[in-house]
Order: sequence, then structure tokens, then C-alpha cells
Amino acid sequence: MAAALTVGGSQMFSQVPPPPAPGRPVGLADIKMLAKTGISDEIILSQIRNAHVVFHLTTAEILDLKQSGVSEKVIDFMINTPETVGSWAAAPPSSSGTVVEEAVAVSQPPPPPVVEEVVPAPGPDYVWIVGSWGWYGGRWVWVRGHWAVPPRRGAVWVASRWEQHRGRGVWIEGHWR
Repeated sequence: MAAALTVGGSQMFSQVPPPPAPGRPVGLADIKMLAKTGISDEIILSQIRNAHVVFHLTTAEILDLKQSGVSEKVIDFMINTPETVGSWAAAPPSSSGTVVEEAVAVSQPPPPPVVEEVVPAPGPDYVWIVGSWGWYGGRWVWVRGHWAVPPRRGAVWVASRWEQHRGRGVWIEGHWR
């Protein structure tokens, strides 16, 4: 898409950058560029969804996105992007509106938690989601803590956990309740 700009009586054409290429991860720079060029929130959200990107934004990154003109709607979506890897994802809400816990059989308990610094909240509505180990691709992967806006008033974060069920280890992904 080209936009015409008249400078000093002569017309110049400015190329609006296209969205990131399909299959290429969408990064923070891409999100900022799309917002600065006036791309709608719906298209930006579509790019994030299609790229299957999970963001773990720091306070500084959230503030930078805001200062770069990225909307609250897009930032909130990035903060609350569901943790998905491969074909397994956190359980969706049931028809009653409650989250059904999904357990995945694992061969060993997770390592001890990593001690993380809790950075200041980017705003008054944010809740700290503590970092935890996640079982992805047959191994434990650390998912660092981050700030998130609850999906609805009164929602409570239930942290990920490893439990024994009938003599087998299972991993239960964190979720909003």
C-alpha cells in the first residue's frame, strides 16, 4: 500500500511496510511498526494469533509499547496470550464458564523454582503471574513470571503445579479461575 505525501509542491510516495511474513515470528518491533503505520488493532491481533507467539512482557517493554502508540487492547492481548506449545494448550473455559484443569502425564517432577525479581506493576489492574516450570516437548522449560490483566473482574490466577495422581506424575497448567 502506498501513501502520497506532498512536500514543497512535489508529490512523494511513501511505502507503508507490509505485515510480517507468514510463518515468521512477530516481535515487539513488528508490533510497534504496525501500530505506528496505522494498522488496525484487529489486523495486529490477527498477526499475533497467526504467528502463535507467546509474550512475557517486562514492565519496560509494556511502557515502551504504550509510548510507541500500541493500543491497550493489543498490549492486554499480548500480556494474556495463552501459553501454547505444539498441539497442547491450557484448557479452555467449559460451557459453564469455569476453567477445566487439564493434566498432562510427566515422567519426573520439575526442578526447584527459579528465584525471580518481581518488577513494578505497569498499572493498578495488573496481577503478578509467578514464574513456573512447564512441561513442553517432553522436558521442563522455565516460563518466567510476568504481569497480566485478569480476563474478568474477580478472576484469580491458579499457578501451574506438579501432582501425583494414582501413582503417576501429572503437570497441571496455570489458569485463570
